Amino acid sequence: MSIMSFPRVMQAATGRVAGGIAVMKKQQSEIESLVHRLFAAVNAGDWAALGALAAADCASSGLPFIGPPALVAPFMELRGALPGLQLLIDDLQVHGDEATVRYHGAGVHEGFFGSIPPSGATVRLQGAEVLRVAGGLVRHRQPYLDRLLLVQQMTDPRQAAAAEQPVPGEIVTRFDPPVFLEGVLAAADGTVFVTPLHEGTVYRVWPDGRREPFFHVEAGHGPWNGAWCMVAAADGNGFYLNVNSADPAGHGVWHVDRSGHGRVHAVLPPHTIPNGIARTAAGELLVADSTGCVWRVRGLGQAEVWLRHDWLAARPWIGRFPGANGIQVWSDTAFVTTSDLGLIVAIPIAADGSAGPPRIFAENVGGDDFAIDADGTLYVTTHPFNQVIRIGQDGSRAVIAGPAQGVVGPTAAGLGRDAAGRRLLYVVTDGGMFTLPECEPVPTAAQTPALVRLRLD
Repeated sequence: MSIMSFPRVMQAATGRVAGGIAVMKKQQSEIESLVHRLFAAVNAGDWAALGALAAADCASSGLPFIGPPALVAPFMELRGALPGLQLLIDDLQVHGDEATVRYHGAGVHEGFFGSIPPSGATVRLQGAEVLRVAGGLVRHRQPYLDRLLLVQQMTDPRQAAAAEQPVPGEIVTRFDPPVFLEGVLAAADGTVFVTPLHEGTVYRVWPDGRREPFFHVEAGHGPWNGAWCMVAAADGNGFYLNVNSADPAGHGVWHVDRSGHGRVHAVLPPHTIPNGIARTAAGELLVADSTGCVWRVRGLGQAEVWLRHDWLAARPWIGRFPGANGIQVWSDTAFVTTSDLGLIVAIPIAADGSAGPPRIFAENVGGDDFAIDADGTLYVTTHPFNQVIRIGQDGSRAVIAGPAQGVVGPTAAGLGRDAAGRRLLYVVTDGGMFTLPECEPVPTAAQTPALVRLRLD
């Protein structure tokens, strides 16, 4: 090759490369257009248009269909359950004949999803599709969608409608996010004890908002480890505290005296999740175990299962909220919230302290911990629903507090009195860590864990 012909060769090679790039760009553009048309058809519920984008031999991983049904059927199922579903593309990458799409969407559960009846829940989803394209049509589909999360959202406990009867409220003290306040106990001297779940610390809070550490236990760093709920000791010497500890010797119920010194009172098996705690008229302790039972702790710390029942357990395999959660005693009856089922269960306490046959006291209550007044009125915190609900023994309900009073992610409630003897309800919150999508949006500034004081008189 002569030196004079070299530029012509280079020019030809450059032309071929440029031509190849142009072909690749054209193919990429065509595949991107196909993906956008696919999502537009899904969002419009236009199944004919969607089916026209599938090759005759189109297949979808995990489905027995061939051809257009392989592309249409899964999206038709989704929109059948969530009729208003709109999917938005977050990211689209094309490599050769393959497109990878990430998307998100939301819709209201208004139709059957398999055998799951409509719940009215707002369902959020995220997913991805890997699509292989040939001849301008989808030839293979590999979906990535968390169906378990869909089922969980569709079957989560629902909150029954209740009248709005707000009471005055104020924030006593705030904690820095992401603190998860879990327990609250009002003392006779007007101070309040609160427990940030994962710290293992009990704080003492004065009416003016001042606070200081009162007791600390090293509980480990697992998802459940820390100091949980409290109940006053019958003799007035401090309180009993549930501790979920990584150390089996410290896992169970502790007694913390009025000086802030603590010791193990009753050891529970390591697999348990001691949550709420209450005291019976006989002075025994009842501990709500979120794995599905209630424990009875006798005077010297002997623990035994008091009642195990399906109504106290979370949904098998798909439960994402606790089973037995809060527990309180009134008139020889123990009341237990089962968060994952949306139940409040009433359990008679027999003369010998044993459990009688349980009954459902209330349904469709997304209850966490709660307080119970002398007349049997329950004040139930509803954690992801951002409400405190008052429930009478006759079943009447009213929402008495929400975000306007600082109740954002309420986890526990305790009754107290001010210096004039007026009734107060103290509520602790986590700042809305688990607020459900159907709840009213809460301003960021209000999303702080707090101790809230509500005035009942």
